[in-house]
Amino acid sequence: MTRLAQCSLALVLFGVPLLLVGCGSVSITKLDAASGSPDGSASTTDLPNVLVPDAGLDLAPSVPPDGPVFVPDAGVDKLPVASEVGPVVPPDGSVDSIPVAGEVGSLVTPDAAVDKLVVTMDTGPLVTIDSPVDGQADAADAGDSADDAGDATDSLPLACEFQGGSVLSDLTLYKACSPYNISEYILVNGGAVLTIQPGVTLNFAGGVGIAVGNEETGKLVAIGTEQDPITFTSASSPPLPGDWGAIRLLDGTLAGTKIAYAMVDACGGDRNGCIVGDGVSPNTVTIDHVTLARVGPDANGIVEWNDDSNFVITNSTFNGIADDRYAISLQAPSFAGIGAGNTFNDGAMIEINGGTISSTTSWVDPGTAIAVTDSLWIQGMDSPVLTINAGVTLMFAPANDPLQLSVGYGGPGTLVLAGSPTTSKHVVLTSLSSSPDQGDWLGVQVWPNGTAQISYADISYGGSNGLSGGNLIVVNGNSDAEIVVDHSSFAYSRGYGIYVDCADMGVTPVATVNLNAGNTFDFNESDPTNTGNLSNNVGPGLDGSECVDLH
Repeated sequence: MTRLAQCSLALVLFGVPLLLVGCGSVSITKLDAASGSPDGSASTTDLPNVLVPDAGLDLAPSVPPDGPVFVPDAGVDKLPVASEVGPVVPPDGSVDSIPVAGEVGSLVTPDAAVDKLVVTMDTGPLVTIDSPVDGQADAADAGDSADDAGDATDSLPLACEFQGGSVLSDLTLYKACSPYNISEYILVNGGAVLTIQPGVTLNFAGGVGIAVGNEETGKLVAIGTEQDPITFTSASSPPLPGDWGAIRLLDGTLAGTKIAYAMVDACGGDRNGCIVGDGVSPNTVTIDHVTLARVGPDANGIVEWNDDSNFVITNSTFNGIADDRYAISLQAPSFAGIGAGNTFNDGAMIEINGGTISSTTSWVDPGTAIAVTDSLWIQGMDSPVLTINAGVTLMFAPANDPLQLSVGYGGPGTLVLAGSPTTSKHVVLTSLSSSPDQGDWLGVQVWPNGTAQISYADISYGGSNGLSGGNLIVVNGNSDAEIVVDHSSFAYSRGYGIYVDCADMGVTPVATVNLNAGNTFDFNESDPTNTGNLSNNVGPGLDGSECVDLH
């Protein structure tokens, strides 16, 4: 039997229940026209308050049914069958129980007695009915502009009509209503949560996108599944790179914002990225199993503008990134959020746009090279330690003001380059230039409050200060600075392989330099004959008793 919630409507034709519309859950049972009783092969489908809007009443939702469909006529058989799966019983004016599997055509609603419109005209989204008593204009919830007359059920609510605009209360976008054609920016504010179900597709008009927390707080929860991902794409056909804007996560974005198992396609027409964080608090956003494709030619894939937003980015794939753009662009404190399992295709790189490490953190190999486009600093009252692990490659961009990796300048700081013996697992610091040259960047500078522990690392093309510098620099011989180096190479410096400042005789403290086994020196300007020995490659502070204490 079919159950009705309060304030329901039952339509009966020739003694056969045809349609049940309820304000609560609607149970649609497919019936045999001959007896009016449930047919054993029919299935019962429970849909959450679903109707298909028509010129009149409509007996079947526009989505394909799970099993055989039985459409009772008022008279002449209209040849149902459009999307029916399995044999069909087309009831006539009299009893008819013969399956008609060979009948093909559009599924037809009952004729003149009820509704002459074929369901193929109902190809729009299913409409979810609101509250049974709703006296507000739909305009208030971005629906149609007419009031609900007489406190009747809202006929065209937000859930399926949604085309963008302000979201000020919790909203769910349903797969049953998909695809959504978004014609204006979605603005999630007022503490609202925008939830996007698995399988939903959003087609964005040009320049349109999503902004979360731009005026007040808001949250985006877009979690698909491997079998049923969410798609953010262009309304144009075919979609082209940069057709629509971005998913923008601003300073009001709430913790728990997550995009997972999703495709973000043909994006990047807004704020230089497809997913953009601007002012987001640390550890607020998770991006997992997201594929970015057809990114705009002037856009990066994911951008974190503020210095410590620290998006957690895992298991994601970056396709279609322009040669002079980056898969991910961020500042140094946010790099630790890049986790395992990411794939960077066609040489796509990550950009670190400078920044200061002021708390202890560790960087792991993200799976691609890292372009450093502004200087990095390790310093702070908490004596931060930056550990760069095996396989990480940092490539410093040549600049008029040469870039550096500075340790302990504005407070204590420690750099640990922790490579491993396999050559491909060394830590590499080098030039970003396609035609690198000596002095493309300044080098690693260890200041009086700094410490560097370097193992299985390759540092090259630094020393922009010439013979007053090198790939690795101890800035002040009369300081507590300390470097410990083993199994590392220093090559193609415009100055020394390792520059060590001279200490004044009899003045303490004296910087400490520990050069352990396995270090090599090649093609440094301080060693024009390329002997590779310490006296030509480490100095000048190693030449006399007045210089640093060499252990």
